Amino acid sequence: MTDEVYINLSQCSKVENNAVTIKDAATVWCRDDKIKNRVNAIKLYDFKGKKETRVIISALKIVEEIQKEIQGVQVVPTGETDVIIELNTKKNPPAWLDYIKAAIICAIVFFGAGFTIMAFNNDVAVHNIFEQYYEFVTGKESDGFTILEVTYSIGMAIGILVFYNHFGKKRLSKDPTPIEVEMRQYETQINTTMIDGVKRKEAHMDVD
Repeated sequence: MTDEVYINLSQCSKVENNAVTIKDAATVWCRDDKIKNRVNAIKLYDFKGKKETRVIISALKIVEEIQKEIQGVQVVPTGETDVIIELNTKKNPPAWLDYIKAAIICAIVFFGAGFTIMAFNNDVAVHNIFEQYYEFVTGKESDGFTILEVTYSIGMAIGILVFYNHFGKKRLSKDPTPIEVEMRQYETQINTTMIDGVKRKEAHMDVD
């Protein structure tokens, strides 16, 4: 009976060591744990002595390396057709620097969003609408600070919290936030563009 080895490739993987093994590039499953361990230990690439810190390896290349090392196994690739292996050469910055960056970003987003909301309200003349509506219903002249402005402000704050799906570290639901969705799409587009660009240059690791 032929042993089947399933390899599931992710689109991108970061490594800390120069020597890249299949374990770094894919998730391996096999009924025989000995074969699985041998597959995980197969060396695919070595960054030592090379200037580049990124390499793209095709699933077929991994299949080829497995069958060279282990005879008589059937390799079933799943997931992505190519994987980007990136050597992480950057040292982790101190925690206080991350807090400063987060504070700056939060300030930019806060004041930018506030300016956008004020510009929108001023352009569509929301305050004029509220004044006219208040005077029409109550018969009194609005002083610019009525129940309409208060409920509008509260409703906008609630709407923002619901839209972004979390407040601080607490989530309103398990669904990903719009920012998380956009970031994942952006990351996927970067990886796809990178893989296509390398393929055009014929510089990725593929079968001969």
